[in-house]
Parts: sequence; structure tokens; C-alpha cells
Amino acid sequence: MKTTRHVRRRDRESPVVRNEGADLRDHPTENPAPDPAENRGNMYAASVAQWNPYMGCEFDCLYCRRSFQAQAKRQRSRCTACYEFKPHEHPDRLGKPLPNTGYGEFTFTCASGDVSFCRTEFLRQIVDRIRSDPTRTFLLQSKNPATFARLEWPRNVVLGTTIETNRDELCRAMSKAPPPSQRFRDLLAIQHPFKMVTMEPIMELDLPVAVDWIRKLNPCVVWIGYDTKACGLPQPTAEAFRELQWQIARLGVPVRIKRADPMPSSGTPAWMRDGFEME
Repeated sequence: MKTTRHVRRRDRESPVVRNEGADLRDHPTENPAPDPAENRGNMYAASVAQWNPYMGCEFDCLYCRRSFQAQAKRQRSRCTACYEFKPHEHPDRLGKPLPNTGYGEFTFTCASGDVSFCRTEFLRQIVDRIRSDPTRTFLLQSKNPATFARLEWPRNVVLGTTIETNRDELCRAMSKAPPPSQRFRDLLAIQHPFKMVTMEPIMELDLPVAVDWIRKLNPCVVWIGYDTKACGLPQPTAEAFRELQWQIARLGVPVRIKRADPMPSSGTPAWMRDGFEME
């Protein structure tokens, strides 16, 4: 197991990566049909809980069909809208008790959906709840980060987006979400001190462009990971993966390599074939 030492280039204290020894733990789901309001999930090792007062999405990303949409099929007996992954509200969850977050930890908020489809009034209620818990850290992530401009956000929330590649044409073939270049520009325009980028499932990209986007976004952390759902995505080689990690780390941006499960029978991920060691 390798540990990468990062040198921060800014004085601000990130609510996600506050020190080099942050305890970033895996939280596997043991319940075969967990309550989506409290499920810890396995999207991020630093997530202590998934809190879903809002669920559903209409971007219909190819790789989401085997992850979030597949998980939603387990909710047939609880909520038809959840089962169908339709955007909808769960106001009863706004007041649910939430776990504390320690160094490097957060509650993944609206993890099973995209808040860009959420009514502004209900999104404001979610933000009010976040603001009322200033000692806890929350993550909100959207593939349409322009939606974050609707409201002012407290400092205990991290705003994130997915940038799998810089090549718009790759994403247009598998998602109705805004293309990566638009997500980059929109997140860049958001005035908030704590941002996050996830590059998973990573696809083939142009290294100088991708690194320059990260430099300009100045996120408090970047997560990188391969396609673990055998979706047949065009993935970079392990060498390119390593170089991307190194180039981002040189910027002083903490990089977290997401843990990956063995691929199904359709193939073995490049990092396993080429001997890349996960963190």
C-alpha cells in the first residue's frame, strides 16, 4: 500500500482533506436493501453516510444504469419514484439525525440523484438544514454545476462535479448531462471556497487540458477511479492514469484513488493488468 505525500499550495483549511493523516475509511453496505436516507454506500471512502432528501435524475448516464439506477431497483417496496429513479422530494428526511463527520469525512447529500432537477424552494430547505449543522461537512455533487448558482452555500458544504474526460464527444454518446467542458466552466464560475472533482469512471483524455482544468478549479480534493461496472468505456492506460495522478498532485491538490472491485467477465481493469498499485 503506497501513501502519496501532498504539499498543499494554499492556506485555507479544506473540510474534506484537513490533514495528511485523515482517516478515510471504507463503509461497505451490509443491508441488502438499505434505507436510501441513511445508506453509507461505497461511492466515496470518506462518506460517513448518504443522506437523500432528494432522489432521482434524468441524465441517464450509461454507467449510472449499473450503479445508482440498479441500486434504486431495490426500493420497490419503499417508494415507486425511487424505484424508477425519477426526480422527487423526500421532505420527511430533512429532519433525520445525521452522523458526525471527522477529519476528511463528509455526508454525501442527495447522492442518489442530481439536485439540478430539484425545485429551488426545496433545495433551499436542504441548504438550510446543512447550515444548521455547522460542525458537520456535506458534499453535494451535480453534473450540471451551474445549478449551484441558484443559492448561497455555507462553508461546511463541498460542491462537486464529475469530469470523466475533457473530450465532450465521449460523454455525448453516453449521457444527457452537460458535456465536461461545460461542467468545468460552470463550476469555475461558482463562487465558493470548497470544490471537488471526481474523475470516475475515468475515460481517455488529453492530459495537459485535464490538468489545466484542475489547476483553474483549485479543488480541495480530486477523486480518480476506473470504470468498475464493465460498461465498456474507453479507459486510459495505467501509465496515463499514474501520470494524471502525479500531475495533479504536483499542483498541490490532494488526490484520492478510489478503491476498485475486480471487473466482471467482460475484462480486467487496466490498473490490474498493468500492475498499478492502488492507495
